[in-house]
Amino acid sequence: MNSWIEKNIQIDNDRIAIKTFNKSYTFNDLHKIIYSFIDNLKTIIKPNEAVGFLSEDICEYAIFTNAVPMAKGIFVPLNPYTTKDELSKRLIQINCKKIIFTKKINLIDKLNNKEFDLIQIKKSSYSKNIKSFWPKKNDIHSILFTSGTSRIPKPVQLSVNNIETNCYMSQKNLKVSNEDIWLLCMPPFHAGGLSIIFRSMILGTSFYVENNFNSEKVVELIINGKVSIISLVPTMLLKVLDRIELSKQIIPDKFKFILCGGAAVSEHLISRAEKLGIKVLPTYGMTETCSQIATTSPEDHYRPKGSVGKSLSNIDIKFDKNNQILVSGPTVARYFGTKRRKKWLETGDLGYIDKSGYLYLIGRFDEQIISGGENINPTEIESEIIKIPYIDEAVIFGIKDNYWGEKVVLAISSKKKNISLEHINKKLKKLDSYKYPKKLIVFSDPLPKNNIGKIDKNKLKTKIAKCKV
Repeated sequence: MNSWIEKNIQIDNDRIAIKTFNKSYTFNDLHKIIYSFIDNLKTIIKPNEAVGFLSEDICEYAIFTNAVPMAKGIFVPLNPYTTKDELSKRLIQINCKKIIFTKKINLIDKLNNKEFDLIQIKKSSYSKNIKSFWPKKNDIHSILFTSGTSRIPKPVQLSVNNIETNCYMSQKNLKVSNEDIWLLCMPPFHAGGLSIIFRSMILGTSFYVENNFNSEKVVELIINGKVSIISLVPTMLLKVLDRIELSKQIIPDKFKFILCGGAAVSEHLISRAEKLGIKVLPTYGMTETCSQIATTSPEDHYRPKGSVGKSLSNIDIKFDKNNQILVSGPTVARYFGTKRRKKWLETGDLGYIDKSGYLYLIGRFDEQIISGGENINPTEIESEIIKIPYIDEAVIFGIKDNYWGEKVVLAISSKKKNISLEHINKKLKKLDSYKYPKKLIVFSDPLPKNNIGKIDKNKLKTKIAKCKV
């Protein structure tokens, strides 16, 4: 069976796969680089062995997401900026004992050689005669970890079929052409970033690599027509819009849209973007579904406010008695250590679908706050608070309290001084008063984020605990 990269070079050898600020790689270039590693990988990797990969270069993740499976291994993209303890915990979960890399990075020097085999992989001479392997549709291609913003990260086994089906369904909805260039500035060790690489390898499209997110650089790439599509999380989008408003630059017609997910994107941000000539498409997905579950189509001019669009074709959605979103379909992967995937994936997200088929998210099942005997949905409150102009970010938590059971605490990021809880609660007239925050904590700096730009609720809870609320 031909690999993704081999199928592409058969279609068009010279099509551009990857662009950087100073270099372009055709699919043929990429094929040669991949093949130069395969012989050495075959001497290291046992069949169906999970192999970790570390790099600070996004392009290398594109190379080894092909090379490791072609050497009969299972690709495990790792975060080069995590702690050694966090990395160890994750790899022990999946019985992964080998980590490959091309260049030494800080994390490599911190790891214990007795705990893992740390292997610096080198190129060999390229040859067309090198025999490669490619996993079957139901074989495991890679293992990714869930983001873990509010829960312990779980390892998810993505099959070839999971990945390919999601790419094809996404393409059907987004209609990305071969002329488009997708900016990849998201981490390639999470579903959001890795899915861009997958789409390129499977669909033969191009992406532009920016190793570290920088709003000034992103705006420059948009204005200069170097990219036509971008994937961002809301915190990244906020920085990009701030930068465009500051620069007063005109958005070229060539630029199509920003796909925004990872967390709820406020209608205020979408409206700001529209005024600047930028289309923002809300999307909803999970690692467990190889990225997208529901996405707004660029051709959809009627998306109701608050909706994340409609589910992709071949994805079924239903709800349990608590309004938790359940998902079924060929993109649903299984967790490591399970032999079969559940027919219906319990997302942990609460929501509903309107009569026109649009999906709405209303919170997390496991983040409900019970205060004074009332069930309170944090997302409902957050969605109202972020409408207040001077508030950049907002998160609602429940903190144990002797009187209330759980006290509703609001943490915000704002440059404005002397913000009072009373003033904020006056802005929440649409909500019942029992939902109002009982305590306000203001940060002048942005709220803590994880490595994909999402607000890290675990880190924030630690900060809040220190505030003795």
